[in-house]
Amino acid sequence: MWMGRVLATISALYLSQVGGAAEPGAVSLRWYGHAFVLVTSAEGVRIAMDPFGKIGYPVPEVEADVVTISHDHSDHNNAALVKGKPAVLRGLEMGGRHWTRVNFRLKDVRIATLPAYHDRVQGKERGLNTVFVVEASGLRIVHMSDIGHVPSDDTIRTLGKVDVLLVPVGGVYSIDAKEATELVARLKPAVAIPIHYKTETTRDWPITDEKPFLEGKERVRQVGKTVEFRRDRLPSPGEIWVMDYR
Repeated sequence: MWMGRVLATISALYLSQVGGAAEPGAVSLRWYGHAFVLVTSAEGVRIAMDPFGKIGYPVPEVEADVVTISHDHSDHNNAALVKGKPAVLRGLEMGGRHWTRVNFRLKDVRIATLPAYHDRVQGKERGLNTVFVVEASGLRIVHMSDIGHVPSDDTIRTLGKVDVLLVPVGGVYSIDAKEATELVARLKPAVAIPIHYKTETTRDWPITDEKPFLEGKERVRQVGKTVEFRRDRLPSPGEIWVMDYR
């Protein structure tokens, strides 16, 4: 209860900075594996989110205008990988003991943060995590990163309408398939994209693959490594899109 009230209060403060009229045009999303995605807005703003270090996935050539780092673990914090001169937005202060307040705008992109934990015991096991909320061309994309708990009702209400949800499903270091299913059911995104699960590249990791999360679900699509979204063409009811990093 205490955690829910604190997170809801802080997130309301942060997310009040995100919003505005929808912009026309398509938003693309490229998945590189694990939790690393590149979002490109209709006006061409590129946001690299949680770029990984050398964890087994092919290291891509990526150039971006913005990099978001949810927490300072090596599978999420390789800002140096991203070329160009991007603004680097870190969800945690140096040392990872406190959240930062992100309120960023560039052309048709607005970015804010939601404080969260990396575990179920308020960060006592794995520390803090940050959820990044990206509004690109009017499309709201929520990257849960390594969230280790299902947010409170107050926090779910504060997040509001979610168009695209990037949700970890592998467990151990984040929420598992059951918890991810609960989170999707409560947020009701138009599209849920599973991330942070075991693949052929990470076959020796203790996490599970995406199959437990997909089990019993009907509206599931297998898609490629890049997808496009438009607000007027989002699926209803919502769907799960399973991406391919290769």
